[in-house]
Amino acid sequence: MKNVKKIMSITVLGIALFSVISCKNEPKKVEKQEVAAADIKQSNPEFKDTIVAATFQHYLHLKTALVKTDAVDAKKGAEMIANTTENPEIKALATQIASESDIEKQRKLFSDLTTVLKPILVTSLSSGEIYEQNCPMALNGGANWFAIEKQINNPYYGDQMLHCGLVQETLKL
Repeated sequence: MKNVKKIMSITVLGIALFSVISCKNEPKKVEKQEVAAADIKQSNPEFKDTIVAATFQHYLHLKTALVKTDAVDAKKGAEMIANTTENPEIKALATQIASESDIEKQRKLFSDLTTVLKPILVTSLSSGEIYEQNCPMALNGGANWFAIEKQINNPYYGDQMLHCGLVQETLKL
């Protein structure tokens, strides 16, 4: 009987020791943290035109509000775009977003705004990078948005699918 207890004790001790050793794998955790930090690093795009620069900053405000599913703050961001831009198409879309209380309608209009904004950003960018990101599930066929970090924060689904998407293109000189 003593031998059985001794064998059981050694077995339990061995399993516990094995578990502690095999689960402790710190280098992988550090590697994951470095990748995450690299994704969060923000680009600092600069533009030839100060109005385009201000419009883009307000666009980022709008995008962040949509990520947070905050229709009230999205309205504020859209109002700032409408009050800043000289482009009539951007102004019209931003005004529509600002007049909407329905977050889903704001998101659809945001997709249209992104499409209209792209050629303006491409021609006005003087340095830095802008990441064009895409969610293939958004709006029944996929939708894009711009970000200054590689990390995906999806404005079309918010916290439901926050990191759904990929960097589709990097806009740079």
